[in-house]
Amino acid sequence: MSSEKLTAAQLDWSEAQVPKSQQFDDVYFSRDDGVQEVRYVFMQHNGLPQRFEQAGSFRIAETGFGTGLNFLVAADAWLQATSAGVLHFISFEKYPLALADLQRAHQHYTPFQSLCEALQKHYPDLLPGWHDLWLANGRIRLTLWFGDVLAGLPELDDSACALIDAWFLDGFAPAKNPQMWQPALFQQMARLSHEQTTFATFTAAGEVRRGLEKAGFAVKKARGHGRKREMCHGELAQKRPFSSKAPWFVRPSAAPEGEVVVIGAGLAGASVAYALARAGRKVRVLEAETEAAQHASGNWAGAVHPLVTADWNLRSQWYLLGFEATLRTLLPWIEQGEIAGDLNGLLQLAVNEIGRQRVLEALERVGLPEDFAVWLSAQEAADKVGGEVSSDGLFFPRGGWVNPPSVVKRCLQHPHISVNYGQAVSGLQAISSGWRITTPNAQFEAACVVVASGALDERLNALLQLPIRPVKGQVTHLESSMQHWPLRCTVTHEGYSAPCGNARAVTGATFEAPDMTTDLSVQGHAANLQQAASAMPTWLSTTPEQVDGRIAFRPTTPDHLPIVGAVADPEWMQGAYLSQSHTHALYRYAPQRYQPGLFVSNGHGPRGLMSVFLAADLLVAEILGETLPMPLSLYRATHPARFAIRQWRSGKAL
Repeated sequence: MSSEKLTAAQLDWSEAQVPKSQQFDDVYFSRDDGVQEVRYVFMQHNGLPQRFEQAGSFRIAETGFGTGLNFLVAADAWLQATSAGVLHFISFEKYPLALADLQRAHQHYTPFQSLCEALQKHYPDLLPGWHDLWLANGRIRLTLWFGDVLAGLPELDDSACALIDAWFLDGFAPAKNPQMWQPALFQQMARLSHEQTTFATFTAAGEVRRGLEKAGFAVKKARGHGRKREMCHGELAQKRPFSSKAPWFVRPSAAPEGEVVVIGAGLAGASVAYALARAGRKVRVLEAETEAAQHASGNWAGAVHPLVTADWNLRSQWYLLGFEATLRTLLPWIEQGEIAGDLNGLLQLAVNEIGRQRVLEALERVGLPEDFAVWLSAQEAADKVGGEVSSDGLFFPRGGWVNPPSVVKRCLQHPHISVNYGQAVSGLQAISSGWRITTPNAQFEAACVVVASGALDERLNALLQLPIRPVKGQVTHLESSMQHWPLRCTVTHEGYSAPCGNARAVTGATFEAPDMTTDLSVQGHAANLQQAASAMPTWLSTTPEQVDGRIAFRPTTPDHLPIVGAVADPEWMQGAYLSQSHTHALYRYAPQRYQPGLFVSNGHGPRGLMSVFLAADLLVAEILGETLPMPLSLYRATHPARFAIRQWRSGKAL
């Protein structure tokens, strides 16, 4: 059984409280003056902060996050050098520090106290892969990759908008950490750099200099800091071509300036409208119904929690990033009373053996940190829930519930958003200035369009070749008198049960496909109540005939991941890929061609609350031409063209 588990840094501390890695038998920063060493080696020899003053935005990539000292120095310099723009700092760390060790190390960094506190507050759980942190009111984006740098670097996008401006080659010395200082490191640096990209490193080891030069960098030596005799620095001297390993998923060009039309005022549409409005775009939302959140986004409560799989696969990775993106948006709104909800924890009961084994295997293979998830006995679980439960389970301390209609309403309140109700879209036509959108009683024009219309707009989904399958779900509403005791937190079992304010609760939901009827059924309520009673035997005090509820249709996909991104040109794709042999060398295939300004966010299924805000971040990056909010593997896993490409690459396409 392979392991995805991270190994946290094991530290020894000197009398001066300087941390030393047990794994590498080396200190994290200079015993003399770590801050001055960073300023000399990495800042001065990359021409920073002078370059900051001339940049609208800037990207730094670092090998070895350690205690975060390099990041803190660079972030502080950025905030002092400029009053606008974003510093994107990307760092890789195979052995991340535990939060307590990070806090202890930061006691040395008094000049950066506010940044230290912000980093500590947002420091991610020690789970493998990509984590995004936004600090200093959005002025600084820190992307942390927990894991091997040689696995993380290939996950970075090499589009022109995402190339690195400066490299901090840190980490422990080549003699102590030879696994990192490999030719693959320097090749990836070259792939991700432009012709003005610089680098600096504390080492002048011959294998490092030769590796950099072979990859196309001009290398210079300089006097080292303190007791170190030499260091090296330089810039990319020769930009070489690199063939994409997935040309059919190459990113589109940025969309033209101008108003964006979003079709659909549910969670998917409202979240992307809000994200675009925050980024400065004017947004018009077209909704077929007379109010927002009338379909799957209209339930009293939705559960918020990550997805745990035994092998930490692409779905787990997507929903972890989605969970983090959702918390970034919703937590402030909950704290300020702007939406209804409570993220006071969620209990995932192990009601069947398959689910139990999956979670136990994840605990073994992935090593879920206790701040992220903790296994509870049945008695401990009962204490969390407020009454008897039938099994033990996994508790997510930051999970919970929110009221989706209140989230949609809060998103649509942004002053850059206007909403037109009663506008069922009947036509999309490409025009010279973008798109013409036709409804039965109006026409609209926009620079670009985002289709987020959910499961029931079969005509639009067919037009965009989206394999969306609507799945009926009936939920049951419970008044306080129908419960022997109030739920203290949200519970998932075969379905889910959640409090939703005013002593009410909701439980469900049925999974009925291909049933498209919209009448509530006693049988549906009976199924929901039976699921809840099996999980919490003493909770309910009602019958199927006494309760009310709601029906909605979830937009699901064949691979249980959403469909997010730019929509490919189907005729071009047919000629360039699908009608060609699938066995040619990759360089022989042209990069994907898209329908300019046409995007989609759909297929979010029953986990929409954990994916729509990440999808919105992705669409903002695509429309504005900015760096991705996720690794390439996840970008490709949710790409709108993936189903056709997979069939073709398997040799099954006509």
